[in-house]
Amino acid sequence: MKNIKRITYVVVIAILLILSLTIYTNASKNDESDQKNKTFSQIKYMEGKMANLLNTMNNIEARNYSVVTSEMSKATTEKSNSENSSSSGGSQGGQGGGKSSSGSSSQGEGSEEPGGSNDASEGTGDGEDKKEKKFELKATGVLTNTEDINWDIIKSEVENLYTSLPAITMDLYQFNINQEDILGFNSQYDKLTSVVKDEKKQETLNELVKVYEYFPKFLRGSSQDTLYTTLVETKANVFKGYSKLDTGNWQEISNDIKSAIDTYSKLLTNTEIDARKQYNVSKAYIMLNELQNASNLKDTAVFLIKYKNLLEEMNNI
Repeated sequence: MKNIKRITYVVVIAILLILSLTIYTNASKNDESDQKNKTFSQIKYMEGKMANLLNTMNNIEARNYSVVTSEMSKATTEKSNSENSSSSGGSQGGQGGGKSSSGSSSQGEGSEEPGGSNDASEGTGDGEDKKEKKFELKATGVLTNTEDINWDIIKSEVENLYTSLPAITMDLYQFNINQEDILGFNSQYDKLTSVVKDEKKQETLNELVKVYEYFPKFLRGSSQDTLYTTLVETKANVFKGYSKLDTGNWQEISNDIKSAIDTYSKLLTNTEIDARKQYNVSKAYIMLNELQNASNLKDTAVFLIKYKNLLEEMNNI
């Protein structure tokens, strides 16, 4: 009887130990998975920011139109409405004869007095001019772009991203990533800040590319997303070519785009890619080859147009 109790006791203890170990193992796996997802999100965030900064250096936007906000005073709005009403009233006045003429006369007299109807339409009773926002679509194509680099935006963005560096550094240290790469990334970002401060375009492009080249290394050590990792590796080569446009070294640009094509080609035989994305993958491959043709043409505008369209397509994958 005692033996049975002892056996039962041992079995219960064993079951509890197995359950505890299983729960602990699953919890550890979930924690590791959550940590990897967090790190992946951090890398993706920084990667997107660096890509945007590279595009900003030539005022490239990932869409054909942007919304421009401007302010209009209330007086301007009312004046515009008044002119439209007058235009409409004028055509009706032609049919109203003398009555219309009389109305015009009384308005003319009122406008000669200080504080009359014309003055009142330009502001409120307390003399303040209310502002109203006006929204309009502005074309943002390569050929229509005439703006200079907005260094204030670039400086602000580079400085603000410093707040994200400690978090991403801590996350990266928890994975099998070369510590020299992590330290190199932070050091390279400091160099980027230095050249941005001095508003040096070519040097800024060079340093942005060097910072961006760390992302494929980080992704290989922390992410299982082969598709995204390959896309980032491809874009790193495309950005290398793009950064050299002002140098006029088209041979090097062509070599960089060829490297991008070679890297991207892996996706064409990847059977794990969702069938719905396969169309976009194939389309982007064609556009990469078109970018190669643009480098052979040696025309900066044509290259930038195809570069912009390629990035839009790759962002849709």
